[in-house]
Amino acid sequence: MGASSMEPRATIRDVAAAAGVSPATVSLALNGRGTVKPETAERVAAAAEELGYRASRIARALRTSRTGTLALVLSSVEAASDRPEELSFDAYMHVIRAATATALHNDHRLLISPPLRSYQDLEDLAVDGAILCDTVPGDGQLEFCRRLDKPVVTIERDPDHPDHRWHVNSDNAQCMRVLLDHLHASGARRIALLTSGWGNAWTVDSLRGYLAWTQEHGLEPIVDAANGTAAELTACERAGVLLDGPRAPDAIIGLPERYAGEVMRAARARGLSVPGDLLVATGIDSIDARQGHPPVTALDLDPAEVGRAAVELLLSRIRGEDAEAPVTIPAVLRVRESSAFIGA
Repeated sequence: MGASSMEPRATIRDVAAAAGVSPATVSLALNGRGTVKPETAERVAAAAEELGYRASRIARALRTSRTGTLALVLSSVEAASDRPEELSFDAYMHVIRAATATALHNDHRLLISPPLRSYQDLEDLAVDGAILCDTVPGDGQLEFCRRLDKPVVTIERDPDHPDHRWHVNSDNAQCMRVLLDHLHASGARRIALLTSGWGNAWTVDSLRGYLAWTQEHGLEPIVDAANGTAAELTACERAGVLLDGPRAPDAIIGLPERYAGEVMRAARARGLSVPGDLLVATGIDSIDARQGHPPVTALDLDPAEVGRAAVELLLSRIRGEDAEAPVTIPAVLRVRESSAFIGA
């Protein structure tokens, strides 16, 4: 019977005494190092199991130079704001939950970190590797990891390092094409894209897909961007500018998850109905999209699977395995009331 939670934790000396060997032999046997006879190793293992012995993480870190801890670094999407904006985004919360569960399943802890501003920030984390979310041009975070020889995986490709294949992403340009095809089939001919100025790969690739699609279909590209520390308010203002223009769009894609709600707010302020007068969609699904009035058509990028895959890929890198990368997670278009057929 193993030790109960109320009993003192067994030590390596306790195991050594029970197995009739030295503490050094216990260490060698349990870690598969040295030349310990098989029968001795079996006796040590049996004693360790009987006593409920587990080597401490600190000791293991000293022995292996690993801490059993991974970092999930959330990049600031609003550089002028000190608030961790990602924590309020539905998709990021799914990433965090799935990544944490996957790390724990693999006997690792997951540390949630703000953006890395220097090499020292990364050293202070004392982690075995890092997952960087949505890096942007010039942030230097991937370079910090490389300079310190830390295994690193990015969620979405790093714009500054096209040679870095260790990333998990969606096929963003193709996802945008699928969404545009749906709006076009629903009767829209003047489809606007309300994007952001963040510069991460998801934003850039989605815009690229939009511009290629409009060119192929002989349609006018209508693009505007919301910027600043109050991005949602700016999104509402920019949507209003689009709707007040001489050739107002009949559909607007609010690319970030919060923008669709601001588009509908701008439409209501002008007496326009959704979907009667305007079709609305968003580039990423969220609880706000699902529970909107009306519910909003969205691209489901499966952020939980993204989080799981990112941890698995990072652990493969830490183990020195040549895992297949990059990893592309399929997306699904969730069609909802906000993009019902015009005139239906």
